[in-house]
Amino acid sequence: MKMLHLATVLLTLSGVFTQNSEWVVNYPDKLICAVRGFSVSIKCSYYYPQDRQVKQKLWCSRSLNIDLCENPPYVYDSSLNTKSDFKFTGDDKSDCTLLIHNVQFSYSGVYRFRFITNVTGGKWTGDPGATLQVTDLKVSLIRLSGNGTLKQGDSLNLMCDVNCTHTSSQFVWSKNNQRLNTSGPVLHFPALTVSDSGDYTCTWGTGETSGSETIILHVEDSESSNSWIFWMVVVVTAGLILVVVIFSRRHDHTEPLMEDDSDIYTTVQYNTFTMN
Repeated sequence: MKMLHLATVLLTLSGVFTQNSEWVVNYPDKLICAVRGFSVSIKCSYYYPQDRQVKQKLWCSRSLNIDLCENPPYVYDSSLNTKSDFKFTGDDKSDCTLLIHNVQFSYSGVYRFRFITNVTGGKWTGDPGATLQVTDLKVSLIRLSGNGTLKQGDSLNLMCDVNCTHTSSQFVWSKNNQRLNTSGPVLHFPALTVSDSGDYTCTWGTGETSGSETIILHVEDSESSNSWIFWMVVVVTAGLILVVVIFSRRHDHTEPLMEDDSDIYTTVQYNTFTMN
């Protein structure tokens, strides 16, 4: 019996709660993913004896699981009136949710909630904590056919990639801010048309966070390009023909004038000679 009692005390002190424990902090049981530059919410709930009153709420981020946040630094401390990316959105009763804005790679780690009550020794840190992983969201263009600039008839895939696994994650695609009737990380274009040009946005989200990335597609009209070349040839050809026609007309008109000028000159010389 003494050994069993000692084991129960040790488990309680380490933050591993027994069924009869009145001090409890609950965290998400899965890895939390967040996209860099966006916001993420670490949902949390806690319970304690009803005859206590919470005086101070703390959140810490540690890389080692053995640290139960008994000492600073803290990413959030309710006793300090400071502004940061870490905001407590819970209450003094049961909600201990932490909201993080503008998450960065350095924010990855294990987060734990600690609270202090108005009774001496009435402190508790929840274990094992919530694990946050910060990643980038990328939209890649994968050519399946064609090369160079995008043209009609080319095929490609737009792939939305998050280097973080999450079973409940969802992908939503939109074009020019209009949601598309498709889902999944890949958007397939079997044969591009000019109307496929636009801004494509992939939004990735879970119950705790979301993030988005946009890529621009510009599809050239190959028929219009060929038509332009054709008309350029026609215009140049017409110009050459026009030059030839003008030149021919001038040449034809010059010869009679020369003949007429010759006749006039002869007549004038003849009349002058006769008068003498």
